Amino acid sequence: HKHPPHNHREETCLVFPKTTRSFVCGVGLYMKSLHGGSRRRGSLIISSYRPRSHSYNNNKPSSSLLIFMKKNRCCRRLIVVFVLYVFLQTFIVLKTWFPGDPTLRRISESSLKLMFSRSGFSFGTSRFFSKRYSSSHGGEVKLRSPKETRQTKKQYVVQGHIPDRPTWGEDLNIQKYIKDVSLGEKRGEDEGGEEYKQLQCFFTVDANEPKVILYDDGRTHVVHLGKGNTGINMNELTCEHYRATTSVGNHNRIEETWNVESEGENVGKLAIVSSATNVEMLSEYHRTLLNHVQYAKSHKYANYLSLVKQKTLEGRSGKFAKHLAMGALIATGDFDTVCHVDLDAWFSSWAPLSYYAKSWPRDKDLLFGDTDQIWINSGLMIARATTWSAQFFEKVMNAVHSVNAQNDEKIGFKRDQPAVWHVLAEEWREQGRMAYKGAECESWNQCNPDENPVECWHWCHWDALQRIKGWTGLTSLNTLPNIHLIPTDVHPQMHRMCIRSCYSVAARAVMGICSGITRGASMCLPKDVDKMSLCDGKGCLRQMDSGAWLKHTGHQHWKDVLPSCVPRNREEATLEQNDPFALCSKSS
Repeated sequence: HKHPPHNHREETCLVFPKTTRSFVCGVGLYMKSLHGGSRRRGSLIISSYRPRSHSYNNNKPSSSLLIFMKKNRCCRRLIVVFVLYVFLQTFIVLKTWFPGDPTLRRISESSLKLMFSRSGFSFGTSRFFSKRYSSSHGGEVKLRSPKETRQTKKQYVVQGHIPDRPTWGEDLNIQKYIKDVSLGEKRGEDEGGEEYKQLQCFFTVDANEPKVILYDDGRTHVVHLGKGNTGINMNELTCEHYRATTSVGNHNRIEETWNVESEGENVGKLAIVSSATNVEMLSEYHRTLLNHVQYAKSHKYANYLSLVKQKTLEGRSGKFAKHLAMGALIATGDFDTVCHVDLDAWFSSWAPLSYYAKSWPRDKDLLFGDTDQIWINSGLMIARATTWSAQFFEKVMNAVHSVNAQNDEKIGFKRDQPAVWHVLAEEWREQGRMAYKGAECESWNQCNPDENPVECWHWCHWDALQRIKGWTGLTSLNTLPNIHLIPTDVHPQMHRMCIRSCYSVAARAVMGICSGITRGASMCLPKDVDKMSLCDGKGCLRQMDSGAWLKHTGHQHWKDVLPSCVPRNREEATLEQNDPFALCSKSS
């Protein structure tokens, strides 16, 4: 037996049956590509080499796999099926993903701690993995939208007048204010020993016709709703805070009021209040006003409608009327708890407040419902009548965003939510619980926006909050003093809002492509919807169909059938819980 030359190799070929040939073919081709040589299809090549004769060709495995795939039809089909499966799964995710605040909330509270806004992104406390975008507009990215996404009526889009530069002279003093408007049942003496008389201020909502009757300390005004201009000059009204009554006989005298009863130690005597800065703002809210009155009456709560004049705000944004109303009713001492509800919100489950207040610690002054947004929302505010609470709302009214260096003029916040966050954060910073920078925050200019204050929350509040030891998310606010947040897992959810898109990521991508190709043509986007959520009234109702104690639409969604779908009493609330469209007008 002769040994082969050194430049040759020994090979052994095994021939397999045809049934296994397709599999072995792949192995054989791959081995052959690595070691060179040639064999007939269907043979497995097992090679042995002499130590001094290694011979490799230059074919790479990836190239061999391509050859393998070209020659093997079965594998090609498997790869095609896999690609189609991935594509289909991706499409399903994009088709069923409706982005919004909950998405951002989950990401920011995940292990990544990723928070992003139009001005940049950040990962947790890391300064290295963060990016702020800079521009002449303070980092805000403007998106062009057709006019069809903005067709809403002025009186229920804006909660009163929002000046470009909110300014005032003397700071508000709550105790002095309630004396000036003669508010409060507990008559007493002011600091000078002089008694002041309570005004007779009442209102009622007609159950059959869309009108509100104001009993203004002896004068009666009938406000016909749904007609825009009511012809009533706010400055001519004597009262600012009207207490609900069931009827005003002949439009000139009070027929009936109801006594307020205590509801346990965690609630006590409760007053529910809504506010506006002009009578026209009531135009679209006949059913919600009825809802508030009937809910309060059925539980023996007081109900108020505060019509706050612009001269009372002294140049402040109309958004702060609710905080004035809260502070004033707390300061009277007539109630143990005060609750403010926006006009575009209604009581749905008809449960008493005590159902949620049972988890409200006695040493906490403020109570909010978690809406699943990234921040606390002031559309529902509940406060115990404590000295701290009265001072808190006074501080919110007087909160200053910046000061004009030339004349020391104080410039307030345009929107009330950044002011609420600021006052709370200042308190926690003074107590050494939070590294809040306030006006020293790099994005402080974003804390006084005309619209969404997400950049302010991102860089000036969330960034500081998530540096608190043990912080896991927004519900960690419950570890801080004075505030308690009812989590979303309490059923029904305490405060539910329309905070998701009504169109999926896939649908919005198609709209974006269409808009880009047609340069913003109106046909690419739905008509008469909110420009951010792309929701109309029906879409907003669908988002809240899983129930809530308080359903809150946002003024931008108050359109089409929605105003007719609000329950006006307990019986209608039961129907609405089972079907959110049960009460909707078919003609709307």
